[in-house]
Amino acid sequence: MKSRRDVLRAATAVAGAAAIGALGTGRATAVGTRAATFTDASGLATVSVFAHTGSPARQYWIDKTTTVGDGDMIAIGGGATATDANPGALLTASYPTGDLWGWTVSSKDHLQTHWHQLTSYVIGLKIAGMSRDQLARAVLVTPADSGAEPWPMADARIWSNDHVLVGGGFRVDWHGAGNLATASFPSSDSTWQARSKDHGQSDPSSIRSYAIALPRYLPVGRVDVARIPVDGGPDAHPQATATLPPGYALTGGGGEVHWSGAGNLLWRLEPSRWAPSFTAASKDHLWSSPATITAWALGIRIV
Repeated sequence: MKSRRDVLRAATAVAGAAAIGALGTGRATAVGTRAATFTDASGLATVSVFAHTGSPARQYWIDKTTTVGDGDMIAIGGGATATDANPGALLTASYPTGDLWGWTVSSKDHLQTHWHQLTSYVIGLKIAGMSRDQLARAVLVTPADSGAEPWPMADARIWSNDHVLVGGGFRVDWHGAGNLATASFPSSDSTWQARSKDHGQSDPSSIRSYAIALPRYLPVGRVDVARIPVDGGPDAHPQATATLPPGYALTGGGGEVHWSGAGNLLWRLEPSRWAPSFTAASKDHLWSSPATITAWALGIRIV
């Protein structure tokens, strides 16, 4: 028997936009609107945050892609904001496109209907002295998959000492009631870890983690990385914001929920529009389960 997600995907492919509206799900691709621009201390690395809010509201957002609105930039990071309103909608994906032109995100309500808009973000990067094609070829994206489990976890590692970790992402491959993200963060200076869980109803799923790296040495200089964690909570809806030291340009960010009991789930992974910082937020869902959270900001400077 086909899962609900498979049925939704098939209906979307066959019936197009009308089916998307009727089922409350669907894919979308849009060019992001530039919301912020930052440079590193050298002036060589420039990043911009591009944002796009999907509308009208849907129950499920599956593979919503936002592309960089600058032809000289690659997509180096990103995120998404669903909603923590009652009952809420949670994140199930936040990862780079294969061509590094955009960032793809997904969200869903869970067990109780919640039609919601989904705001997606993509962080664009350009390096003075390098063309977009040169920079895209230099980026290393390493995926890693878990098995199908109620609480899957995957570690994507950068094995090359010639590269430095600058970000990452995840994608939950759920097929039943749903399996929701609880972590997407740098667990070491070379590893990106992703975790998720079913919630209230069994749904063993797999998760893919993505580690994104730049060469340690670029033609214009050495890449120095800052990796900053900040804790928040305990709370039913914990939140934390990590800010980079002066002189670093934001390339990515993540969040790790430290949950127990029923569980607490990610609904927000958001690069700031006002500073080189990154916010992570989560919520309990239908059952009380306060937790703490760690937000991470990653950035670079050329030295």
